[in-house]
Amino acid sequence: MNPLQLALRVLRGDSRSRMSAIFTAVGVAVGVTLVLWLATVPGALQSRADRESWREASYSSQADFEQRSADASILVASSRDNVGTQRIERYDVAALKPNVPLAAGIPKVPGPDEVLLSPALAKLAASLPADQLADRFKGKVVGQFGPEALKFPDELVAMVGHDPSDMPNAGPRDGLTSSGVRGEVNELLVFLSRIGIVVLIAPCLVLVASAARLTAARRERRLAALRLAGATPQQVISMTAAETAVASIVGAVLGVGITFPLRELTALIPWDGGDWYPSDWTPSGLLIAGALVLAPLLVVGAAVFGLRRVVNRPLGAAQQQNKRQPNAARLLWLVGAAVAFVVAIGAAQNSKGDSGMFFVLIGLALVAVSLVFVGPLVTSLIGRIFTRRWRSPATLLAGRRLMDDPKAAFRASAGVVLAVFAGSMALAMFPTVENQIGYSTGKWRDGVFVAEGTGHTQEQIAALKSDLSARGVDAPVIEVGEGSFRSNSDRNRTMPGFVLSCSDAAKVLGARVEGCRPGPAIYLPRGTALDPSRLEFQSYTSKSGDYVALPQGVSVREYNPQGWYGILMDPAVFGSTPDGNGTVAVVTTPANRDVVHTMVVRNLPGVSLYSNERYNARADTLAGDLRRATLLGLSIATVLGGVSAAVAAAGSVVDRRRTFGALIAAGTPVSVLTRALRREAMLPALVATLGAGVAGVLVGSGLLTLIKGELELNPWILTPVVLGIIVALMAAAACGPVLRRVSARDYSDE
Repeated sequence: MNPLQLALRVLRGDSRSRMSAIFTAVGVAVGVTLVLWLATVPGALQSRADRESWREASYSSQADFEQRSADASILVASSRDNVGTQRIERYDVAALKPNVPLAAGIPKVPGPDEVLLSPALAKLAASLPADQLADRFKGKVVGQFGPEALKFPDELVAMVGHDPSDMPNAGPRDGLTSSGVRGEVNELLVFLSRIGIVVLIAPCLVLVASAARLTAARRERRLAALRLAGATPQQVISMTAAETAVASIVGAVLGVGITFPLRELTALIPWDGGDWYPSDWTPSGLLIAGALVLAPLLVVGAAVFGLRRVVNRPLGAAQQQNKRQPNAARLLWLVGAAVAFVVAIGAAQNSKGDSGMFFVLIGLALVAVSLVFVGPLVTSLIGRIFTRRWRSPATLLAGRRLMDDPKAAFRASAGVVLAVFAGSMALAMFPTVENQIGYSTGKWRDGVFVAEGTGHTQEQIAALKSDLSARGVDAPVIEVGEGSFRSNSDRNRTMPGFVLSCSDAAKVLGARVEGCRPGPAIYLPRGTALDPSRLEFQSYTSKSGDYVALPQGVSVREYNPQGWYGILMDPAVFGSTPDGNGTVAVVTTPANRDVVHTMVVRNLPGVSLYSNERYNARADTLAGDLRRATLLGLSIATVLGGVSAAVAAAGSVVDRRRTFGALIAAGTPVSVLTRALRREAMLPALVATLGAGVAGVLVGSGLLTLIKGELELNPWILTPVVLGIIVALMAAAACGPVLRRVSARDYSDE
């Protein structure tokens, strides 16, 4: 009979081995599913980026830019708009040649007074009043974008056609294609996803190990008996490998199968303003093949590695003699992992590519593994304390168990430790990462639309004013000149400046500009000491680019700055705004805001439109994505840690059925055994979770240095530790039902 046949016969005849195989298969399936899901995150982000790579031109050098500009076939001006909290990607284009190269999903280049819309935007425009959305796009809708050109199914994208003469500030391109360059992915998202892969794979492995060792002691006794009966080490190893391989292969195949329906659910998770195409989350064939091969190999390898005592000392294994105790040298693993992580952080800060990040991930994995490696040593120390200072039989029993077999005792806490480590690290980083998203600074007043830059003409501004007037909308259109000031005594120090009247500044700026009086003047931030006779001004729209000295005798007044610290200058200082204006600000009210928004976008195509509301809505979207990802990761880690702890705790009872049966036969109350089990599960978990929480905060602070952030301690950092303790309590409670099924007869049965 070959090993596979023998393994199948054991599974058919032994219900506990069969149950262990089922748990192993489920654990492997969960692990494979999560690993494939997490490993697909970078690919999903890249797929999104690739579909939008046609939107931005990429040049390898200045010569390449000049060459492709000379061969330009189209003018493009890109801008972002919004409707409510939804973002609109807008592209104003003008074809210079026929047959412009196009990316997949773009049916044609719209001509003058023609428009392309994405399906979601076309549907939304039809559902709203025209002056709130549809009128922003001059012309007739002549087609729709295909999914190959959209980041996500409900993305709002518009392409508006113009005559080349209407787009003096558009950029020349040789086509609307990706030019063979892959799309750029947000590096912060990739950074966080890679960390998530590392910290969540470890609990997956612990879950698989806990399931695989559900009846480890019974299997060890059975194999030891076979060794004593004459089986060779090779035969024992082959039987174990076959028995474990059956369960792990079934679990791996099941895990791969679950991945495909899971895509549909994952695609519904909002990210960066929209959901996903399910195909984004399809793992590659190489990734699937790797999971199908590596998962069973790891499980079988772990099972075979655990046979050292059966192979070398079968009599000791049959009698379940005490195992070798962990020594203090295990602490060196933790120290070494910490040193490796610090060195990797330093290397990543000095590197420009992905090599530094690769070493950081290795260092992070080493720290996580070292926490599990040191756990048995901590468990053994706790057991010694219990046995020396016990005050009840339950405490003594718990202490003896922790001291005699600390590796098995810690196994129930390993998943919880990793979950707490991951959670503490994430919550330590979260406030700083969220702060880097950025909200409006208050530079402009709420309710003001600001068309920044020089992407408009005086004719377009006049058309905007005419449209607003024709619709009876009272919305002041204020032209703002921008530039910089410097002192002729210190020309290396400059301050930004706005050119607009005091009354207009009070309407559009967030600063408090009060007490306006007629006459040319400059307004300095309160408390600023500058000699106006030495000031020089340079307009950003100046053709010459020269600084111009301010006229003598200019009045100096003060204002209270907010969100912007610069100098305000009345246009009358120079008699008129120097060399034109670069920014247009339109003041709105809640009643006319939607109509004004439409008119600004319609008449100033291609400009960058800003408002506090839009900017903050975008920040809210990013913050929501970050919170969602953090919550999802913590939930997965907690569930994995809890399930592995419960399985390991229940498995420890199953493994010791003979011991518990003997204690019950000797008269030990089940209630005493239950309390002993809870204490041996709780105390190591309590100490380990506190240590893992501290380690997570320290590692998180180290990772923050890679994004130029600083640790911000907050009460939420304690959440993973509290959850870890709760999970450990629930895992300890799982021992009770299993223990109640043990009786004195189990001693003789075993």
